[in-house]
Amino acid sequence: MSARLVSALEEVRDLPQITLGKIVEHVEGEALLILCLVAILPFMQPIPIPGLSSVLGLIVLLQGIGLTFWSRPLLTKKLKEVNITHEKFEMIYKAAVKFSNFTSKISAYKHPITNTRISHIICGLSITLSAAFLSLPLPIPFSNLIPALSIFMICVGLLEEDIILILIGHGITITVIWMAMLSYALIKEQIQNWL
Repeated sequence: MSARLVSALEEVRDLPQITLGKIVEHVEGEALLILCLVAILPFMQPIPIPGLSSVLGLIVLLQGIGLTFWSRPLLTKKLKEVNITHEKFEMIYKAAVKFSNFTSKISAYKHPITNTRISHIICGLSITLSAAFLSLPLPIPFSNLIPALSIFMICVGLLEEDIILILIGHGITITVIWMAMLSYALIKEQIQNWL
């Protein structure tokens, strides 16, 4: 998986103008999962990058819906034309290279059940839930990292056909749901205190 991601990004890196549509064209068959990975790579660190979570979270959310219902990338015409500066793409590329060694080491247990339709539906739902939480502008520590980890594990698990990574991703999604309920309770309490 990591080699495919890095080589696909290498091709895109040399283009004069980088858009999401061009990334999808170059990656082809695994575009949906690799698009998710590219979108969450900036969040694979404890300190969130301001201004990116809403846009990139929406992109991942659409891919989760695409995986759940059609097993193909879901991008609007406007999203396909989203321009990514070479500076931001370089940051994404470096993060991809950094994680490439890590992903090849963590994949250990391959199973064909990961390529079934039911598996794609369940994984798509987990990605959608995690992406919805990721896209919220919450001032909570690790509010970007934890959903990004869930998406990362599920996508790598699907690409590597590793059922253990997928199960870990689903476990993290349960943590994300718990964080969402806690956030809702805190926000509700704050609103009641203001009134």
